[in-house]
Amino acid sequence: MFGISVREAMELPQMEGAMLVGGEQGIDRLIQSVNIMEVPDIERFIKPCELLLTTAYPIKDDQRALEKLIPELNKHGLAALAIKPERYIREIPKIMIDQANQYGFPLIKLPNNASFNEIINPILTEILHRQAAILQKNEKISNALTEIILHGGGLNEISLALARLLGYPVSIHDPDFRKISSCLSPRDFGATKNRALSELVNDSKRLSTAYKKTNGRKLTFDDAGGIHAICRPVAVDNEIYGYLFIWEPEKQMSAREMIGIDQAVTAIALEISKQHAVFDVESRFKSNFVEDIIDGKISSREDAIVLAERFGWELANGFSVILLESNDLQSLYNQDPVFARQKRLKMMETVTSVVNLLTPGSAIVERGSQLMILHIFRSHTEIKQFRRNSETLARSCSEELAKELKWQVLAGISRYIEDPLNIAEGIKQAQMALKVGNCASNRGRVFHFDDLGIYRILLTSDTREIDKFFEDILGRLVSYDERNEAGLVETLEALFANEMNFQKTAEYLFIHYNTLRYRVNRIQQITGLDLKSPEDCLSLQLALKIFHIKK
Repeated sequence: MFGISVREAMELPQMEGAMLVGGEQGIDRLIQSVNIMEVPDIERFIKPCELLLTTAYPIKDDQRALEKLIPELNKHGLAALAIKPERYIREIPKIMIDQANQYGFPLIKLPNNASFNEIINPILTEILHRQAAILQKNEKISNALTEIILHGGGLNEISLALARLLGYPVSIHDPDFRKISSCLSPRDFGATKNRALSELVNDSKRLSTAYKKTNGRKLTFDDAGGIHAICRPVAVDNEIYGYLFIWEPEKQMSAREMIGIDQAVTAIALEISKQHAVFDVESRFKSNFVEDIIDGKISSREDAIVLAERFGWELANGFSVILLESNDLQSLYNQDPVFARQKRLKMMETVTSVVNLLTPGSAIVERGSQLMILHIFRSHTEIKQFRRNSETLARSCSEELAKELKWQVLAGISRYIEDPLNIAEGIKQAQMALKVGNCASNRGRVFHFDDLGIYRILLTSDTREIDKFFEDILGRLVSYDERNEAGLVETLEALFANEMNFQKTAEYLFIHYNTLRYRVNRIQQITGLDLKSPEDCLSLQLALKIFHIKK
């Protein structure tokens, strides 16, 4: 709200000789206009935040009206009452002074020579000057923001301009209150408070907690030396894009001052919307580029390398394909689009930060319900070391996604792919590694194609022959288990895991030794195979691996 406080009005030269006789605790009430009491039923003609001037003439002979005046004015939200006594009432009644103190309602005694016109004009002039100054500042903010947007400036330029024009530190944060940009230099609070503010701006957890407690109203951080802030959400169509913080404002900002802040919020929303649009377009172009190579639309290795360089990808020396997969990522396609977008952006931001730290120049591409990384090969690196580097990158991405998004992520890694035109082969290998990884939860979260062992053959063989082999060897046993819940397949796997040692297997399954012998006999009867035969055992072990692939 714009205006001047009662305290400031009392300091004007035209108020010389005026005395505050009651309600001192309300001296900072805001005056937005001035009125004169000319009738006894004044409550019909007053508005909040007015300074009411009177000689008390309309109620000079009505003691009851004098006693009701201050409670009534306070009830209507007036700023203060200024009485020029002596002519019609000799002194301000004690009960009015007591009421002023009770309500914290400023009660002013004007000198006998005071002129109402001489009081009204400077107060209204000061209010209009302040209003004009605010409008001028808002215009400067609007012009500065428009200039930034038209010339392609970003959030850093917006925070810098806003801090300079407001004279307060500002910071811009993402939907999780992590700092995107800030300018903390307009005011110097001293070394201790400057350091506390710098730490606070980067503490997303404290900012989030404080915002939720106050529901976005004025925030105060007692644990940081009493630093306070105004926070405005940046939203478009109910989607929170981020938050704007104005730090350590000296006073409550008026509604007109907040217009300038809202203009900044709009500019920030436009900039973030632009970033989202660029992200969507780039993601689509990157995905299309990879699909064009797979479909053979790009047939020249040189063309593929040159086009990749436009995205900042360095594929000339080869790469490995890393596929990240998560049920949480797949489920986004069935969720609210606003929520899904925020999660996708955070996923890309998280993985990008890891990739830029470990292997800048590598590609990151959304591919359906998976995230693909083309981990670039450095010419001075040995292939074995490159494989270890790929595993480190995949593991780091998985760990950061688990930390930031609480996602459980599996990673499949291909062999070294020398030619970008062979990217389809790398994707196929990484997919195979993921498929086996989904069957082997006890083997960690990162799977390399070279570690698949016999699965490499099984996954690349004729599927019809593999299905027939499975049915011939293990089909009857699986069907028997499904009908009777006998646990014979689990028993068979436990036997192989314990090197056919009956005693260890019985202990592993927590069953009696004789129970295990009975189960082994049933397995041999149902399958028609002999567990003492190395050839039959090999067939059963292969069939078990196929069983896991089919599952």
